Amino acid sequence: SSHFGSSRFGATRENLRPAGPLPRRQTAGRHCRPRPPFMAEEHTAAEFWRDNVGVVLWLVGVGAVVLAIFVSDRRWRSRQNQLEKTTAVINQSHTFALNLVRHFMPSFKVQKYQFRGMQAKAGTADIEFKELGLQLASGKRVLQGVTGEFKAGRMCAVMGPSGAGKTTFMNTLCGKATYGKMTGAIHINGVEANISEFKSVTGFVPQDDIVHQELTVREQIEFSARLRNSVGTSQESLMHIVDDVLNVMQVDHIQNSIVGSV
Repeated sequence: SSHFGSSRFGATRENLRPAGPLPRRQTAGRHCRPRPPFMAEEHTAAEFWRDNVGVVLWLVGVGAVVLAIFVSDRRWRSRQNQLEKTTAVINQSHTFALNLVRHFMPSFKVQKYQFRGMQAKAGTADIEFKELGLQLASGKRVLQGVTGEFKAGRMCAVMGPSGAGKTTFMNTLCGKATYGKMTGAIHINGVEANISEFKSVTGFVPQDDIVHQELTVREQIEFSARLRNSVGTSQESLMHIVDDVLNVMQVDHIQNSIVGSV
C-alpha cells in the first residue's frame, strides 16, 4: 500500500502542504485581525489655538460687548446723577427767587387779596423836615442839620454804615428821642406839626423787639389792633383787620406760632 500511495499520488506527506501561506484562522461569527500598534497623540499650545481660534474669538467678542455695555451704563448713570444735581440746583434757585420776590415784593400777593377790615385812607401826607438835630443832656450833639422830604405814596430808605445815626434820625423825626433835646422843624402837608400827634395813622417799628414772647403772631397783631383802634370797634371788624395785616405782611402761615425771643 505504501507503494501504491507513493506511486499513485507521487507525493509524500510534506508534499501535501499547500505551497502558499496558510489561510487565516477563522472563528464562528468574528474575524481575527492584527492589533494596530498604540500611538500617543499630544496636542501642543499652538495646535490648540489653531483648532479653537473661532471659539476664542467669539468669547473675546462677547467679553468686549459686555464691557462696552458696562462702561456705557456707568457713563449713563453718572450723567443722570449730574443732571439730577443740576436740576435740583435749578429748582432751588427758582424757589429761592420766588421766595425773594414774595418777601420783598408783597404787592404780587396783596393785589389779589380782598381787604375786609382795613380801609384805605382818603388823605395823604407829605413830610418835610429842616435842620433836624438832637442834643444830649451832656451837651453833646449827635444829630445836626438834617434836611429832607418824604413824599406821599413813595417808599424812602435811609441808608448808611453802622453808627452813622440812622436810628437817631428816625427817633428824632418820630418824636421818640426823649433822652435828648430835639431841634429843627417838621412840616406835614406844609404845616408845621409834630409827628407824634398822628399816632393813629402812623406806625413805628423799633430796632429791638418789644413784643410779648409768650404770645403767638396772631395774638400780637390782635393786641396791637385793640390798642390802635377806637373804643367800641366790633370784634368782627378787629378780626378782619388782623386777617388783613397777616396777609399783607405775608405771615399768615405762621400766625399760630409762638414768637419767643432770640
